[in-house]
This record gives sequence, structure tokens and C-alpha cells, in this order.
Amino acid sequence: METQRTHFIVEVSVDGASGRKAVGIMNMRQALELPELPFLSYTHPDPVKAAAGVVISRQELAGLMAHH
Repeated sequence: METQRTHFIVEVSVDGASGRKAVGIMNMRQALELPELPFLSYTHPDPVKAAAGVVISRQELAGLMAHH
């Protein structure tokens, strides 16, 4: 069963030599369904933290989803 938390939106980015480049905007469940790649990062699902530029790892994103 999906929780309300799965519907929070994150931006998925690729971290490279020239900085971060957006791959797409999706909900948390969709972001976690992407392949596990070490160069992907995710904006924080909290809109205030995302606006401040807080970026988290896939493991942190999964942890946030699991605890809510």
C-alpha cells in the first residue's frame, strides 16, 4: 500500500565533472525504482529543504520513505 509520503516530489540529478544536471522530477517511489547508480542524487522531499538546495543519497531517500 502506498503512503502519502511516496507522493512527495523529488528532482533526480546526475552528478558529474561539470556539476549536477537534472534527469527528471518524480515522486519518491518512482525515484527509488530507478537503477542504483552512484552518480545519482535527489533533492530532499521537504519543499523547504529542497528549495534550500539540500541533496540526499538514495539510501537517505529510502530511509525517509521507510520511516513515514
